[in-house]
Amino acid sequence: MPNMKKLLRLLALALPMVLITSNSYAAVKAGSACSKVGSKSVSGGKSYTCIKSGKKLIWDKGVLVPVAKPKASASASPSAAPVKVSFTPWASSFATEDMTLAALANTSAYLGVVKPSNAYTYTVDPAITDSDRAWITKMLDYTNGAFSDVLQGRVKVYLGTTHEWSATVMRAAGDWVGDPRGTYPCSDGTRDAYCAGENIALMIYSDIYKANSNYRWDVGRRSTPAHELFHTVQFALGGRNLGPDDPAHIPRWLMEGSANYFGFYIVEKLGFDSYGNGRGNQVSLNRAYKTVVPLVQYDNFTSDPYGIGQAATEYLIASIGFDNFLNIWRYTKSEGTFAKGFAKAAGIELSDFYAKFEAARGSMKIGSQ
Repeated sequence: MPNMKKLLRLLALALPMVLITSNSYAAVKAGSACSKVGSKSVSGGKSYTCIKSGKKLIWDKGVLVPVAKPKASASASPSAAPVKVSFTPWASSFATEDMTLAALANTSAYLGVVKPSNAYTYTVDPAITDSDRAWITKMLDYTNGAFSDVLQGRVKVYLGTTHEWSATVMRAAGDWVGDPRGTYPCSDGTRDAYCAGENIALMIYSDIYKANSNYRWDVGRRSTPAHELFHTVQFALGGRNLGPDDPAHIPRWLMEGSANYFGFYIVEKLGFDSYGNGRGNQVSLNRAYKTVVPLVQYDNFTSDPYGIGQAATEYLIASIGFDNFLNIWRYTKSEGTFAKGFAKAAGIELSDFYAKFEAARGSMKIGSQ
């Protein structure tokens, strides 16, 4: 799939491009102060390395950066310069990769340097292998650390391999998610189950752990710890999501699409898989979207709000930034309605957003492959 390969290449290039651009903001001089031993910066045709001199960290004398001689060409070639991916907010025509990369870059800029945190209650099925527990815990710690100011150590996480174990331990703790009259939390007990409530997240990997299983840790399953923990962030910011008849109800395309987006973002961030693979499966390759249905109608689980909601999330974050994106939940709570909260956070009316999305969806590769 050439389009996906292009996205993966762009993702790999994004960080170096940001670093190169950052180094050009301030001139570096030999002997001036630096902050991290071994870090490098290019300035004035020289590459400087941060070294320790006595008790200080300073830039060394630098070495000349070789300049490649241009090859002879029959036609003029553009001058070499860092390629910048740009995205015009609320554009209707653009390269999908530009929108996606802009959203990912805005998310990283907001989160900054994340300090992982295990400040949550963790109940783990003894049948979970050490290797699976390690990577799942890494995702949980990173996501919890990213939103430690929001979650404040209140979340309880349950990690199971069977529905029976999960039901037993949750009942014993006085916790539950899903139908309170159900035999099992969050499902009918026939397949994997992942869900979240206020201050609680549950992952049951019954398909992976059943005898003679042919299931694997694909990018979708890899994303579930961060996906479910992001739901607890939504609830912490906006409170319990109310029913569809309530004016403060936040539609499923946004609730699930944003969790989808963030789950794949963390998968990419921690090196377990790529965002491009996750997006490809959920958005581009999803045949459910071959028939064009307006985004506003994706407000239930039967309509598959995940992939199209993920694309809408990218469009929003690329246009307004991640902080304002989170403000949609904050302001929905403070303003009392989703329409008012959305408008205050996004800077445009909800109806205008829906119109802009429909005008732009052809550029998002939704169900296009």
